[in-house]
Amino acid sequence: MNGCVMFDLDGTLFDSSEGIKKCYRRGLEHFGIIVEDDSELDKVIGPSLYDSYSKFYGLEGDAILEAVRIYRELYSSEGIYMIKMYNGVEEMLKSLKQSGFTICLATSKPYVMAQKILDFSGIEKYFDVVCGANLDGSMSDKVELISECLKQSSFTDKNAAYMVGDRSYDMIGAAKVGVHSIGVTYGFGTRMELMNAGAEYIAYDTSNVARILLDDYFHQNHL
Repeated sequence: MNGCVMFDLDGTLFDSSEGIKKCYRRGLEHFGIIVEDDSELDKVIGPSLYDSYSKFYGLEGDAILEAVRIYRELYSSEGIYMIKMYNGVEEMLKSLKQSGFTICLATSKPYVMAQKILDFSGIEKYFDVVCGANLDGSMSDKVELISECLKQSSFTDKNAAYMVGDRSYDMIGAAKVGVHSIGVTYGFGTRMELMNAGAEYIAYDTSNVARILLDDYFHQNHL
């Protein structure tokens, strides 16, 4: 078997909401913006910080840069450690690796932070390629990230490549690049969001992700 699977990080491999929301609030509070309803911040998990501070809270120019700086200062010392790996993630990765899949990470989180999370969580060994955003906000679009994963892994058969994520950005990026998409509902996106964004498959837990990947790859390539 020789398939390629690209995973999002936040909401797909890890529940990172506690740390992200805490640090995001700090960036908003600097500008006098108070968010009382914690669930309102669910929408900021997925897109880049630069985009979300602008799109959702109207920050512009230097204000965006300052909010991101404040966020990252707190995240690098506290928020990055406030994560929980979803049940079954390591078993899923191990199963896919043993089945011959090339495993990549395609996250809008900065590369340096994503790599640190993989290292201290103990699952870095399963990944062949890690692609994340640059600290200046570039390379954060999922189309760019998926394309870069394929390039770095030298994987050219898009019919055997899959993007797994919990938000519309992951599904849209997969469609634009031309790879298969699997939306997971245990993260921060809803089933409706994923379906509306074109998800080919919906997974309800990590074991379901592995089954879909193994079954679909076999079906696609052994007809």
